[in-house]
Amino acid sequence: MTTFSILTIGFSVLSAAILLIAYVFFLKNVNKKWYAVASCAGVLISMSALQLWHLEYFLHNVDVLTLPGYRFWLFLAPPMFYFFSRATLLPEAPWHPILLVHLLPLLLNFLPRYEYAIPVIFMLGMSYCFWISTLIFGLRDQRKRFKMEMFFFTLFSICALFVLVLGLSVPYVDHVYFYVFYTNSIGMSFALVVGALIVFPDVLTELAEAAKLSYAASTLKDVDIQANLDKLDELMKQSKLYQNENLSLAMVAEAMGLTAHQLSELVNRQFGVNFSRYIREQRVNAAKTILVDEPKSSVLSIGLEVGFGTQSNFYAAFKEITGMSPGAYRKSLSK
Repeated sequence: MTTFSILTIGFSVLSAAILLIAYVFFLKNVNKKWYAVASCAGVLISMSALQLWHLEYFLHNVDVLTLPGYRFWLFLAPPMFYFFSRATLLPEAPWHPILLVHLLPLLLNFLPRYEYAIPVIFMLGMSYCFWISTLIFGLRDQRKRFKMEMFFFTLFSICALFVLVLGLSVPYVDHVYFYVFYTNSIGMSFALVVGALIVFPDVLTELAEAAKLSYAASTLKDVDIQANLDKLDELMKQSKLYQNENLSLAMVAEAMGLTAHQLSELVNRQFGVNFSRYIREQRVNAAKTILVDEPKSSVLSIGLEVGFGTQSNFYAAFKEITGMSPGAYRKSLSK
C-alpha cells in the first residue's frame, strides 16, 4: 500500500503540472482573467504540496498533521477550490476584495488543538462541493448536454464525500489511515479530472456557457429569434461559411448583425450546443453528403473542403458526431 501511495503522489504532482500548463496555454475559451489563473494555480499547488507532505510521511514516518506547514496547504485548498469553481462557472461574476473572507479558515492553523480544526476545514470543503453541485444541477434544460460529463462529476462528488468522512474521523482514528486514504483520494480526483478533460476537452467551456444561460440575464430580449435563425441557416447552407477554416464566433456574429454574446446565446438556446460544436456539426453534415455524392473523392480532400484544417481534426469531429470514421460511414452507405 505504501508503494502504491508513493506512486499516486508522483502521478498527482505530475498531473497538477500538466493541468496548470494546459489551462494557461492550451485550453481555449476558458476564463483567463488573473484571478481565474491564480485560483487554478492555487488549488493545483495546494494539492501537490499536500501530496509532497504525504510523501514525507511515507518515506520518513513524519506525522505531518501536527505540522503547521502541512496544515497551511490543507486549509488553503478549499478556498482555492471555491475561487476556481466560481471563476470557471461564473466567469462574468465580478471579483471583489470581500471574497477574501473565504481565506479566513487559514486562521484555524493557529488553534492549539489541530484535531478540532481539521474536521472543520473538511466540512467547509464539502460545503463548497455542495455549492458547486447545486450550480451544476441547476443548469436545468442544459443538463442534457452533459450526460457523460455528469458521470465524472458524480464520481468526483462521491470521492469528496468520502474525504469528508475521512476528515471528520481524524480525532478518532490512527493517522496512518488518514494519510493512506487521503493520498489516494487526491490521486483519484486528479485521475477523474484528467480523464474528463481527455474525453471532453471542452467541458469547462460548456459548463461556463450553460451556467451563463441559466443564471445570467438574456441578451436576446430585443432580437428577432426566427429571423436570425433563418439568417444563420442561410449563411451555413447557401454561403457555406463553415468552409472557412478560420471561421470564428465574431465573424459570424458580424455577418448577422449581432454581438458575439447574442450569437453564442442564440446557438446555445436553440441548438443545445456551443458555437464550436455547431460549426463542427455543419461541417460534418456537409462532409456526409459529399462522401456519398462523390465516392471517388479522398477523405482528406473532403475534410479540407468543408473547413477542417487537418485530417486528424476531421476524423475526430466526424467520429465525435456520427460515432464512426468517415471511411466507415461511406462503406456503411455503399452496402
